[in-house]
Amino acid sequence: MDFTGKNNRISCSTADILRIVIPLVLSSFSENLMFLVDRIFLAYYSVNSMNAAIFGGTLAGLCTFMLMAIAGTAEIFVGQYNGAMEDDKIASPVWQMIYFVLFSLILVIPIGYFAEYVNLIPEYCQEEGVAYQKILTYFCWLPALTAALTGFFVGRGRTKIITLVVVAGTLVNVLLDYLLIFGCGDVIPSLGCNGAAIATIVAEATQTIILAVGFWCKKNRKRYDTLKNRKFDKKLFMRCVGIGIPMSLGRCAEMLAWYLIYAALGHVSKELATIHGVMITIYVLFAFICDGIAKGSAAISANFIGQNDLAAVKTAVKKLTVITLLMCFITMIPMLVMPNAIFKLLDALREDISPLYPTMSIIFKILFVGITMEAVCSIQWGVLLSGGDTKYTNIASVLCIWTFLVAPVGVLFATGKLNSVTVVHLLSLASAAAYLTAIYARYRSLKWYKLLTKE
Repeated sequence: MDFTGKNNRISCSTADILRIVIPLVLSSFSENLMFLVDRIFLAYYSVNSMNAAIFGGTLAGLCTFMLMAIAGTAEIFVGQYNGAMEDDKIASPVWQMIYFVLFSLILVIPIGYFAEYVNLIPEYCQEEGVAYQKILTYFCWLPALTAALTGFFVGRGRTKIITLVVVAGTLVNVLLDYLLIFGCGDVIPSLGCNGAAIATIVAEATQTIILAVGFWCKKNRKRYDTLKNRKFDKKLFMRCVGIGIPMSLGRCAEMLAWYLIYAALGHVSKELATIHGVMITIYVLFAFICDGIAKGSAAISANFIGQNDLAAVKTAVKKLTVITLLMCFITMIPMLVMPNAIFKLLDALREDISPLYPTMSIIFKILFVGITMEAVCSIQWGVLLSGGDTKYTNIASVLCIWTFLVAPVGVLFATGKLNSVTVVHLLSLASAAAYLTAIYARYRSLKWYKLLTKE
């Protein structure tokens, strides 16, 4: 595995774009598959356990994604330094975010300890959900550390190691999921939700170790001073955090919104919670397109920004749009034409949820449109991120999701009319359309680029 590679500038050719984007998309698929396997195994173990993991995992995810959003900004500066051919600066932003993760432990530990007192988990799955939440919260800093180290490779367009890392983590997670959730005779006890949480943590630790080895390998130590260039740089640290905080708060607001919606459905009926839980699980699987495209767009754009080449950014966006639409159509069309294949998998659950299938078939179509819009939006989002224009994107995200989704669902819940998951997903579609419109308008305005040229 080549941890270094030549420090050639990234071009806007289709081949170069695919070279960066495809491994990131596959890596995101593998990473999302890890969460899908968690949910599937837990669903086979008990539908209550699956619901508990979604409730508890969403709350733990608030901390996880807040930290990851900030730590992941290392990629932006690595990309800009790489585009400007400033090798001596490339390792510094990674170190600043490593320090950030270490500082975050001061808050993470108390939050994990008091996690059981902050939840809206329904009583029928509360015990498992709280335990799952506590375990993941205590170790929510691990994915953030992985995000910081990942930035060193993605920012330079070296994505092969990311594929290796995620595949390794996924294999570890799948193996441990099966052994720890269901147990293995008298050797390993059945741990249910707790087993899924432990498997996730071990998988994440595996990924972090591989990335750390790559970051500190001999060639990178020599070329980028990845060990010596560890001085705390207050100015750079604050620039990373300054860009990351709006993203962090935005992610927090988004996850809180979905948590409140899931809690509302869960308190109306177990059936509504189960339908939504299955839909969210399927969404997480196909959302790999959005995640991979966003990372690829940010990495490519950051390099072009470092080269002061706005025309290349626009060309890359056009090509990424075509690539993204093709990916969405090819990967998600089976969900529309072969829903029975998914239902056959659900038939093997310990609880019969077949009466819910007609509703799920309708929501599949809504998910197809929604994920496609989010994937296209991810392209422009990645460009704005690479330019450090995160305040606008996250304010727009929060306003759209709370105005078009949370507020209407809240009114339906308060008036006792929340009786359909389909309505919730239609409202989600309206929120996604509003956000896509806002982000595209910002991208077209070029304010993100003008802000950079003024610095």
